[in-house]
Amino acid sequence: LLGSCKNENPSLIGTWKFTADQEIDSVGNIINQDSNVSGLLLYSADGDMSVQLLWYQKREPIMTDSIMKYDGNSTSIGLGNNSWTPDQNRILIDSYDAYFGEYRVDWDNSIVTHRVNGNLRPEKKLKEYKRKFTLKGDSLLLRSPDPKDRWQAR
Repeated sequence: LLGSCKNENPSLIGTWKFTADQEIDSVGNIINQDSNVSGLLLYSADGDMSVQLLWYQKREPIMTDSIMKYDGNSTSIGLGNNSWTPDQNRILIDSYDAYFGEYRVDWDNSIVTHRVNGNLRPEKKLKEYKRKFTLKGDSLLLRSPDPKDRWQAR
């Protein structure tokens, strides 16, 4: 679930905070929730968007990492070599997602479409994600438009 938009108008434009990852039943009732999350979703007035999502539950600092100089301080920005194990790599990648691109809104059907220009996972470039949205006060709820998918972001 995404909350706390800085915009007063009934619009998606603004900055939304990721506050919960929810599993829902066939009618939209919450049956499981992970609130140990963080992230931001930004929609600009000119059609650009960016999102970063983080699930904390399985993340731990990796202080034995050569990129982080073994003390948590990065040696530089950009590409580098690291000493992470395959399991550490998997946990870090699977518990974080980020992409940016453009968006368009179908107000009649309450669908927002994200067109990915850059992504943590390069194979997702130019992919389109359709999300059913609901605006409730200062909260934005996003879910799959496919009723078989039982997730919701707040």
